[in-house]
Amino acid sequence: MPQHFYVNVAQPDLVIGTSITLESERSHYVSRVLRKRNGDTCDCFDGLGQRFVAEFHADKHQSLLSVVELFEREPPPRSRNHLGLALLKGSAMDRAIQLACESGADDISLFSGLRSNVKLSGHRLANKRAHWAKIIIAACEQSGRSYLPRFEPDTDLQHLIANHTNAYVLDMDGGPLNYHVGADRLLLIGPEGGWSVEERRSFEQERVQRVSLGPTTLRAESTPGAAMAILNYLADS
Repeated sequence: MPQHFYVNVAQPDLVIGTSITLESERSHYVSRVLRKRNGDTCDCFDGLGQRFVAEFHADKHQSLLSVVELFEREPPPRSRNHLGLALLKGSAMDRAIQLACESGADDISLFSGLRSNVKLSGHRLANKRAHWAKIIIAACEQSGRSYLPRFEPDTDLQHLIANHTNAYVLDMDGGPLNYHVGADRLLLIGPEGGWSVEERRSFEQERVQRVSLGPTTLRAESTPGAAMAILNYLADS
């Protein structure tokens, strides 16, 4: 499988010969997971559409990547899939974010629904943000994406709706997603306990269209990946 390695590049414009110092965790990944040795090359991306080939060099003091080949920067998506996802417990949240990234979510916003059983704030939220950022990077490396999704782990549901004119909410009683989902779409997925009466009333007031993925009930952690895959298929059809 082709190696696809994320590098947090400080320089806005890379050129042949640019040297990038790796953080210890990224250095460990290159040397121990990718098993690179001095002089080996790896395919890299900066999360903003730039792909490049870099040569690995390491000594006891630091690890470096030296750019040896640059490719044309990929254009950003013409339309974006924005996922609004209610917080889930533990590893289910990790899995949901991973699958959403691998399936093409361009923006991911997490919120606490009225029936969510997870609340995050302060130090715990900061730790989770860092943890989920690593999951997003790994998912993009796995799936070969050149752009990291925009990520906001603490969003207000009403703020999300107010900032999107093309919004859909996942509901078992909703209609099917059709071929006219439009551009820059927001899909809202609720907590395991479902949407509250107040939230449903708000969706009606804001004219958020209710949609369904079919007659079967998916696990909360599986739903985001399936939904993003369907949206991408519809957008490309």
